[in-house]
Amino acid sequence: MKVLLLDLGKIMRGGQRQVYYLARQLADTPGFEPLVAVPAKAPLRPMLEEAGIPCVLLPSSSDLNPYNIFRFLRIVATHQPDIVHTNDAKGASMAALAKKWIGEFKLVHSRRVSYRLKPGWSKKKYLYGDVLAAVSQEIQDVLIECGVPAEKTCTIHSGIAPESYTTEKQRHPVLTIGAVGALSAQKGFEVLIESLAELRKDDSMPDWQCLIAGDGPLFQELKIQADKLGLAESIVFLGYRDSREVLPEIDILTVPSVDGEGSNAVIKEGWASGIPVITSDLPSNLELVTHEHDGLVFRNRDAKELATAIARIANDSTLAGSLVEHGSKTIMRFTDTTMAKKYMDLYRSLLS
Repeated sequence: MKVLLLDLGKIMRGGQRQVYYLARQLADTPGFEPLVAVPAKAPLRPMLEEAGIPCVLLPSSSDLNPYNIFRFLRIVATHQPDIVHTNDAKGASMAALAKKWIGEFKLVHSRRVSYRLKPGWSKKKYLYGDVLAAVSQEIQDVLIECGVPAEKTCTIHSGIAPESYTTEKQRHPVLTIGAVGALSAQKGFEVLIESLAELRKDDSMPDWQCLIAGDGPLFQELKIQADKLGLAESIVFLGYRDSREVLPEIDILTVPSVDGEGSNAVIKEGWASGIPVITSDLPSNLELVTHEHDGLVFRNRDAKELATAIARIANDSTLAGSLVEHGSKTIMRFTDTTMAKKYMDLYRSLLS
């Protein structure tokens, strides 16, 4: 079975890593022939090449570039894939055009955010898909609410490769609270910073620091917030760091997302790294975390409740150990292998 994976991402984020994981599993499975189409300058390209996964290059990351569209149509016509699988909104546009004009393949779209589909082409391009695979039940529900036929939708959670993470710690002299992700509005880092101001008032807390690993449009704004709250000496903004490098330095992992979340990879990475996890109660997060079993959950945007959760773990080693133990078991439901097998079953069902 020929599977063409398309991703137009310009930076390496969770969606791009999912493409890599899926392509790697397909390449290792008899009966599947993966080919990945990416922009020539995409950070995904060297990862694919190093793994020996075939890829074809596009001129740019734009879905409006005529050269990009023409090149993609040529790729489809030349390679004649059985399945075309898109992994971002721009890729969905180009593949929908190919489906409309060529149409001799089954089209799968992965939807990774819970925002509603906008009217017009933003919605129509997804309707050209034979299946829309949401990475959470919440996203699937939103797609159906937006008018996508329920029978054309399914949920396949994103996965990670647990063996890529270590549970060995790089200990700091003080308790280290941490967060990892793009410094964008949906990730809720301003809530975390506000919660740290609350922690300053808690006499039960040991000495602590906070590491924030990530880059994005809110970098300066978040630093200003930290300064205004008197936290400049307590928060270290690391800039972009691979999560596998920074997680061993963290004792308590916070995931304060406020909206738009898909199937949060950082939660799974925390479990794989043996770190107690605290997350907001977004519906997609609750599909992963069971409160007081494999993580603690706080009300979305409630900085005081987040501070209370941090203090609970900091002062209760039994609780922390229990969360880590159960998290190490939960992660096995969300591996790259599990994710890939579900996509393979989906592909087979479309061609049967």
